[in-house]
Amino acid sequence: MTFLNPLYLIALAAAAIPIILHLLNLRKTRVIEFSTLTFLKELQRSKIRKLKLKQWLLLALRTLIIIFVVLAFTRPALRSGFGFLPGTAARSSVVIVIDNSFSMLGSDEHGQLLKQARQKASELVDLLQAGDDAALILTTAPERANELTAALNAIRTEIDGVQVSYAHGNYRQAFTAASALLSGSSNFNKEVYFITDRQRTQFTFDDGNSPQQLFDANVKVYMLPVGDGDKGNTAVTAVEVKNSIFETGKPVDIAATVRNASETPLANAIVSVFLDGERVAQKTIDAAAGGTQQVEFTVLPKQSGWVPGFVELEDDGLPEDNRRYFGFHIPQTLNILLGPAGGQDSRLIGLALNPAAADPEAVKSFTVDALASGQLLSANLSRYDVVVLLGAQALSDAFMQRLSAWVRDGGSVMLFPDANGSVDAWNNTLLPHLGLPAGNGVTGSLTDDGAFVGFGKIDFDHPLFAGMFESTTPEAQPEVESPRLFYSVRLRGDENAREVIGTRAGDAFLLDAKVEKGRVLAFAVSPDLRWSDFPFKGLFLPLLNRAMFYLAAREDNAMDLLVGANTEVTVSNALAGDQLFELRGPDDSMQRIVPKALPSGLVFPIESPALPGLYTLNSGKDVLRAIAVNTDPAESDLARADEQTRRDFFARLGITRVAELAHGANVQEAVTQFRYGVELWKYMLALAILCAILEMLVARDRKPREI
Repeated sequence: MTFLNPLYLIALAAAAIPIILHLLNLRKTRVIEFSTLTFLKELQRSKIRKLKLKQWLLLALRTLIIIFVVLAFTRPALRSGFGFLPGTAARSSVVIVIDNSFSMLGSDEHGQLLKQARQKASELVDLLQAGDDAALILTTAPERANELTAALNAIRTEIDGVQVSYAHGNYRQAFTAASALLSGSSNFNKEVYFITDRQRTQFTFDDGNSPQQLFDANVKVYMLPVGDGDKGNTAVTAVEVKNSIFETGKPVDIAATVRNASETPLANAIVSVFLDGERVAQKTIDAAAGGTQQVEFTVLPKQSGWVPGFVELEDDGLPEDNRRYFGFHIPQTLNILLGPAGGQDSRLIGLALNPAAADPEAVKSFTVDALASGQLLSANLSRYDVVVLLGAQALSDAFMQRLSAWVRDGGSVMLFPDANGSVDAWNNTLLPHLGLPAGNGVTGSLTDDGAFVGFGKIDFDHPLFAGMFESTTPEAQPEVESPRLFYSVRLRGDENAREVIGTRAGDAFLLDAKVEKGRVLAFAVSPDLRWSDFPFKGLFLPLLNRAMFYLAAREDNAMDLLVGANTEVTVSNALAGDQLFELRGPDDSMQRIVPKALPSGLVFPIESPALPGLYTLNSGKDVLRAIAVNTDPAESDLARADEQTRRDFFARLGITRVAELAHGANVQEAVTQFRYGVELWKYMLALAILCAILEMLVARDRKPREI
């Protein structure tokens, strides 16, 4: 026997009250004998024996009344029912867990799996009686589960409204939520009914998850499987935009991964790329059974700005994972800050970045603000995509500190040494401020062009050179016309600064350094003809232009996010926090987002997008950031978990007994065989009433007969 409200057992102490009162009434009194009453003693002895028997009977009945009333409040229950106790089934608290991930859109001979799950859940609710309560938990959103309720019609309505989600389910969190609900229930029977397609990828634990003990031994867990046998499936599991530099009118390389999670080979499957809703490329692929295949595309976008796209595989039995979204940004015009302005070096850079300055109708890739040294300190760096600095002698310490903070927060800088040849401040102050190794002096002379060095090793794998050169064979190295370097700073790379171009003297001509969130490119020569003839070489103009796009490409690919996951998007402090910001979805939905203002910028919380597609964070008409939301590739593997895998999973949750119903079994018959529990509180209350009636009858005094 189990007591559902065991704390009330303390009240059994009240049963001692009648006994105490009885003992107090037994106090002995002084006896005085009357000689004339002696003949009555024999007559009264029989009556006194009857009176004592009546008193003991009343004591027992009054004590039992208190005991039975207290036991009724403690709600005693038996773990099995008896036929002679009709209508006394214990109240039940039932939690129904339904897997509603998109793998449940599959079908078998009984129809769609999700429809089967809803039918089984409805049959479970039909088994509940008045006084029972229930709750529904969906594996894709266990945190949204409602409390246990006795309104069973509301549960039926909730079950009928269950729809598939594109999110990957989390069985562990679903059972944790069920444990929290049942822990607050005082009902005797506590049951969890788990309706699942037994997908293998769901019965897993992260390495960081320690074993749990979610339920006590009284909680019964039942698993109701849907779907029979492993179903094959193919899916696009990954898409990578391989470009690091995006320019108007230039090709973009895209790689997609297709997984064949079936037992039959995939042959001549059509894979297509769509940009802005238009098919722009298509290929056919083969994939071995259980294998993956990567397919690469080169596409040519037609417009600048944010370009939405997706890779699509031809339909199969589960088309929800045959499309994977991506996005990238092609800047139309980059804002460049150039300074200090005024020398020949700044004029050459300005001409290289804006060769069509004389033609006002020409399309410009760059907008260049050339500022004198006195104007740099007050410049709003957040307005610019790239800052180009020509030396460090004219820079104040305050500006260098502000520049360093801007770079570490995501800004990009291109550095050239001072044209006059005095590079101590550039070497020993500016470079260390920006996280680069200090230069080791200079080599050559500004006045002697007879001695020079040329390019040495060039890292053609660097993104700056991607697609810049044509070669007859993939193995052949491009030929680059080397400039003559008359005077240069002796730069050296390290683990943080990558040497892109070296010199024959063993120094670095161009360094690329990632400085926290920002990036720095440093040249060893000034764009001044006394230093080198580099500005006259064919490499100068394309390298400078591509370097600007490379430095500006900090967030040019859309962020990757899984359906139902959360993330944060940080935007620079150039935006005012009181502006209106919206997250626009692929279904034209708009959600107002209020950012948090932090020193690093405005932080926008992105919470649980429900649909796959390309989302954009907007401020009015301006798109601040794009987010590619896709399904979890783990959901595309439809293989069933074997019995040992399922047993190990439940053991990690502390669930040692799981009753698994046979696939296709009658739910009501199977559950009726498993259910148990009889509460006895009604009988305790009836016994208390019966004892009270007997006490009244026994205690009633009969009227004496009149003589």
